[in-house]
Amino acid sequence: MPANALNSVELNVLEGVLDSYITQKTSVALSSLLGESIRHAVKQTHVEISKIGDMNKVVKEIVACSVFLYGGGDIRLGILYTIPEQDAKQLAAKLMCIDKIDSLDDLSKSAISEVGNIMSGSFFNALSDHTGLKVELSTPDFAMTSISALLEPHASEFVCPTSDIVTEVEFTGNNSGLRLHMLIIQDYDNARKLMNPKR
Repeated sequence: MPANALNSVELNVLEGVLDSYITQKTSVALSSLLGESIRHAVKQTHVEISKIGDMNKVVKEIVACSVFLYGGGDIRLGILYTIPEQDAKQLAAKLMCIDKIDSLDDLSKSAISEVGNIMSGSFFNALSDHTGLKVELSTPDFAMTSISALLEPHASEFVCPTSDIVTEVEFTGNNSGLRLHMLIIQDYDNARKLMNPKR
C-alpha cells in the first residue's frame, strides 16, 4: 500500500462526500433526463485500479457501453460510465422519444454520451460548490467494449494504475429498472482535496 494511501477514517469521509454530491446533483440530473425517480447505491468503494484484474468485481456486464470524461484544473478526477447494451438501447430510445431501438447508431451513441456529460457536469458543480475548486470538463468519449478492456483505450491515458482508486456507484430507474454504473477515478492526493470544504 502506498505511503500516502487513505486510512479508514478518510475513506469513510470520502464516501460520504461523494454520496452527497450524487444525492444533491447527479441523481437529480439523471431523474430529470429519464422522467422518473432514481435510486443510487455505492456498490464498491475505493478499490485500487492495480488490483482490478477482473473488472467483473466492479461491473458485471459482459459487453457495455461506456462514456469517459475527466476533470482538470484544480483537481484531477475521471468519471467512467458503463451501461449494459440493452439498457443503453432503452436509454437512447427514451431520450429520442421513440419506442424501441434495435441497434445503437451514431445518433443514439451521441445521446448516451450527452447523458454522461450532463451527469458529470452536475457532479462537478456539486464538487465546486463544496470545495471552491475550479474544474475543466473534457469532451465525452464513447466506446463499446468488453469488461476486460473497460479501461482501454479511452481511459488508459488518464489513469495511473499504481495510485488511482475507483469508487463505483450504481443508478437504477425506479420505473424502468434501467441500470447505469458510475466509476469515479482519482488518486489519493486529489481525493483528499474533496474532504476540505471551502471556508
